Amino acid sequence: MIYLNDSWKLVSLDNSTGFNFVHFKPVHGVDVEVKTIGDFPYITRTALNNGVNGFLDAEAVNESNINKGNCISFGAETGRFFYQKVDFVAGNKMYGLYHSELTEKSGIILIACLTKALSSMFAYGFGMIPKRIEGKRIKLPVKSDGNVDFGYLESMYDSLVDSLSLPSLTTKKTIHSLDLNSKSWKQFKVSDILTVDSGVRLTKENMVKGDIPFIGASSSGNGITNWVSNKNKSLDSNVLGVNYNGSVVDNFYHPYKALFSDDVKRIHIKDKSVDANIYKYIFLKVAFLQHKEQYQYGYKFDANRMKNQKLVLPVDDNGNPDWQFMEDYIKSMPNGDLL
Repeated sequence: MIYLNDSWKLVSLDNSTGFNFVHFKPVHGVDVEVKTIGDFPYITRTALNNGVNGFLDAEAVNESNINKGNCISFGAETGRFFYQKVDFVAGNKMYGLYHSELTEKSGIILIACLTKALSSMFAYGFGMIPKRIEGKRIKLPVKSDGNVDFGYLESMYDSLVDSLSLPSLTTKKTIHSLDLNSKSWKQFKVSDILTVDSGVRLTKENMVKGDIPFIGASSSGNGITNWVSNKNKSLDSNVLGVNYNGSVVDNFYHPYKALFSDDVKRIHIKDKSVDANIYKYIFLKVAFLQHKEQYQYGYKFDANRMKNQKLVLPVDDNGNPDWQFMEDYIKSMPNGDLL
């Protein structure tokens, strides 16, 4: 695995290093019909779904409102960065960061660097806008000529993919998604369709450095808060880790073997006949996030509340969760089939 080394220096985020901030011309949601199927992703200040809040038909927008892909988008209030591969339309108070050497792989790693360095500086009422970011200095790998080493960022991505057995990116592009309104929906109690297992408490003092991801109650970094060599009964894979404490209800899918904190519950699809895969778990991820506001201010999403929580899911002709539709829907989303 590639780690930080002496080539990492403080780099200014401005034109002197090739970075270009833009304020996207907004298309307000009240002025257009946002659909579940369309020609252009509609990127807004949502913190979910890579910023995609639906789709717009080409005839509904002016050419001047179409923004070039291969950039990093961010919204004023959310403080979340997303890589946009394809051309898109933006909502209000949306901004972008471009660089001529940016690629999809390097963009994903750059987002992690930006999030680590900048996100804690901003909060509601003090938004993340270009004039507050431009000129900020963050640590990035640089080449001998002092320019950002985007090739090194790409190699970091490839190293992580190899070490965590994640699927590689391809160049295939998908724009259209299935219509959620085509399905009937029903509430399901979590314990009826999913298993809920606890993590295990592991203090920093008892952690032994290693290459096993340790999953804590974080809202970023896919929940990975450390790397350890410890082993306990929470070791798991192909699992959704849902925070019951800390950043409550935030959750991440883990295809790799990982160790889980006692602040994180491990969620598995109960029906063993179902091919439980990344697509179904990503759909469940969003279903859980619909209840995030419900569990705030000390109201923990503990095991009993989690088991009794009801999730609204699409159903098949027999009234059971339509797992295949959930998978097909995620695959149909922009680049969803690349997961």
